[in-house]
Amino acid sequence: MIKRIAAFAGLPLLSSLASFILLPIVARVGGAPVWTSLALGQAIGAIAAIVVGLGWSLTGPAAVASSADETVRRRHYAVSFATRSLMFLGTIPLMFVALGLAGDPANFWLAFLMACAQAASGLTPAWYCIATGHPGRIAKYDVVPRMVATLGVIPILLTTGQTIIYPAALLVLGLAGTLLFNAHHAHKGDFQDLSFGRIIREIWALRAGAGITLAAGSYASTPIIIVQFMAASGGLAAFVSAEKLYRIGLLATAALGNSLQGWVSDFAGDHARRRKYSLVALSGLGLVGWLLLAVAGPWATALLFSEALAADFWTCFWFGLSFLLVCVTSSTGAHWLVPAKRMRTVLTSTIAGAVVGVPAMIVLADLMGGPGGALGLALGEIVVTAIQMLVVLRLLKDPDTNTASKQAAS
Repeated sequence: MIKRIAAFAGLPLLSSLASFILLPIVARVGGAPVWTSLALGQAIGAIAAIVVGLGWSLTGPAAVASSADETVRRRHYAVSFATRSLMFLGTIPLMFVALGLAGDPANFWLAFLMACAQAASGLTPAWYCIATGHPGRIAKYDVVPRMVATLGVIPILLTTGQTIIYPAALLVLGLAGTLLFNAHHAHKGDFQDLSFGRIIREIWALRAGAGITLAAGSYASTPIIIVQFMAASGGLAAFVSAEKLYRIGLLATAALGNSLQGWVSDFAGDHARRRKYSLVALSGLGLVGWLLLAVAGPWATALLFSEALAADFWTCFWFGLSFLLVCVTSSTGAHWLVPAKRMRTVLTSTIAGAVVGVPAMIVLADLMGGPGGALGLALGEIVVTAIQMLVVLRLLKDPDTNTASKQAAS
């Protein structure tokens, strides 16, 4: 288990380390206008990536891990790639229009390419590699191409000052890694009968999982967009710096949650014990992250991004609380409620979080600036966590939970 966590958690953390190296350079070379434009493009692209993903990262690993038939597993991936590809093509014009309305005209193409690169991450085969237990493939086809794109542009960026090269390289190499994975690990027969009409029907069948991830991710990705409209530009730059630390921290959350997901849902495992382990592990990670963001966040953003772009204590504090809550719900949602067939609870909680969180961010960002936007995000996450934990507590009291979970997996 330790080897599994090290493999699946270590790879995305290497990618985040590459971002740590590049982001200070972008902040200093481009200044506040480029900094905020990249962040806006990334936020809109993150929402698009959730749409593109269609909930496969939530529902796919459990479906694949519960089957020992390699043909069935590959078919799941073929359907996922076909459906996600169509969604990716559909999001491109929508991102173009959104950035035309909300973005800085002087940095439009920079923000648009960043949005496309972020949206393309919804096509990654990482979820399938997690489900099948192949961390090396995540490194080869997802992490390494993105690290090359991130680190490889540094000399060009320092020499020319052209920050647009970063999102362009990230988009091209990210797509190349996914296509290489398909060439090496997918069979032509896996895509049989996937006509346009069939793909549309498959997309419709995925609406529950897609709705959950969209509801959760849309309000989690909107703070920058909201603060863009509600706060002064200086306040937005500082807010973006805190949000960058938060996002990099979430890579650790995703890495640990993904490393445990296939293990928790494995058809031969002790599901009850493994779910408890996942909740303890992710909650511990969340507490450490909250402490680090609150205590070291202002100092770290000043060191990394310059004093002019440094975040304040309260913005870091509220982002840290959100980080803890996201860690908890990464376990309660994917490891507890989805395998227990409580998809409606997950959907209800995420919608409730969005209903509370988005208005709270709008009102509080207007009143308090960046710290208010971060507090609004935390309020939404509190609602999600409370609803999910109430159901998880009931599952803990149910002696048949483990048996039911095994029957569902089989």
